[in-house]
Amino acid sequence: MKLHFAKPLMTTLLLVTAACGGGGGEDDDPIVPGNDPTPGSNGLDYAVSQNLRDAEGNAMTLTSASFESGAGASAQSGSITLDAGFLSGGALSGSVDVLGETVAITNGTGNLANGQDVTLVYEAGRSGDYVGAVELVASETGGAVAGETHYVFGFETDPAEITSGTATYSGGFQASGLLNGTTEAEYEGDATFDVNFAGRVEGAFYGRLNDTTDVDLTLGQTSFGGNSFEGDLSCANGCSGTAGSVGGTFYGPDAEELGGVLALEFGNFEGAGTLILTVD
Repeated sequence: MKLHFAKPLMTTLLLVTAACGGGGGEDDDPIVPGNDPTPGSNGLDYAVSQNLRDAEGNAMTLTSASFESGAGASAQSGSITLDAGFLSGGALSGSVDVLGETVAITNGTGNLANGQDVTLVYEAGRSGDYVGAVELVASETGGAVAGETHYVFGFETDPAEITSGTATYSGGFQASGLLNGTTEAEYEGDATFDVNFAGRVEGAFYGRLNDTTDVDLTLGQTSFGGNSFEGDLSCANGCSGTAGSVGGTFYGPDAEELGGVLALEFGNFEGAGTLILTVD
C-alpha cells in the first residue's frame, strides 16, 4: 500500500508538557549557517545557537506519524507545546488532543473517553543538539496497544542556507507497531542518507523486526526543496513491495542533524517511528 502525507487521521496532538542523488561525503560547496533566528515553518526560530531546551514553552506545528490497530499507518500535521522543564527531567504533565478529544496528562499518563490509557514517552538519550522525538501510546484497559503517534521537533535549518553542497547522515531509527493487528512489535536499526542540497536525497534503513528478522528498506532518489523532504519507502530485504513513507527535516545552523518520522506498513507489520541522524 502506498502511504501518503495527509491531514490528520488519527491524532492531532497538543502537548502542554512532557510530548542520492549527488552522493555523500565532504561538502563541495560548504553550507554556511544563518546569522539571524528568523521564524521557521514549525513555529520555532531557525537554528542559530539555541539549545534544544529553548523549544520549551513554544507552540510547534509538526509532521507526525501514526498508526491505529487494523487501520494502517499515516503521516499528518499536529501541534505540540512542551512545558518548561520537560526536556530537563520535569514532570510530563499537561493536555493532549487525541482522536478528537482533549486528554489530561499527569506525570506522563492519561485516559481517553473510551477507556484507553494514554502514555507519553520522551527518551532524552535519543535527542540531538537541535532535534528530539516524542511518542504517544494509546492502550486498551488490559494493556494491548491500540495505536501510537510519533513526532520529531526542534530548531530547523534555514532553507536559504542549504541550496548547495552534499552530506551523508547516519544514526539510528526506531518504530513501534503491531504484527497482524494484535502482537506488539519493535522495528529498529541504523539508517544512512545521502543528500545533495541542490535538491536530491536517497536513504537506506537496516533494521530488525523484534530483534529476530532482518528487514531493510530504501528511499530511492527523491527530489526536494527547502529544508525538508518526503517520499515512499520500498522493501529491499525481508519484505516485498512498498513499505510506507518517510518525512525528514534538517536541523541545526549548519544542517548538522536530520530528523524524521516513519509511517510503516510491510508484511504483517504496521507501525510508526522516528529517526535522528547526524552528519558524518
